[in-house]
Amino acid sequence: MSSNQIEQSFDSIESAYDFMNVLAETILGVMKDLHRDHEIAVREGQERRARAIELAIFKTKTLNCYVTKSRRTLNDLRIIRRLILNERMSPEAVMAMAQVV
Repeated sequence: MSSNQIEQSFDSIESAYDFMNVLAETILGVMKDLHRDHEIAVREGQERRARAIELAIFKTKTLNCYVTKSRRTLNDLRIIRRLILNERMSPEAVMAMAQVV
């Protein structure tokens, strides 16, 4: 990925939000793989490897929490920007949009 593509990926709140969604999906896939690998390591008696995978699972869960919080913050920023740019939007419409996303 070129530096120009990276810069364009985050030139709007929406693109950053989309990136965080992709990251969240990737994290979930990795967590599934780690749990599978952990079961295999335990079954094969590889204690050290199982403990290392447990640490990786913990770190992945921590990352997932940060991503979830970041997605919420980006969503809040999107709503605030919409309020600023479109003052005619009713509070009910804003709440409906917040519940959909």
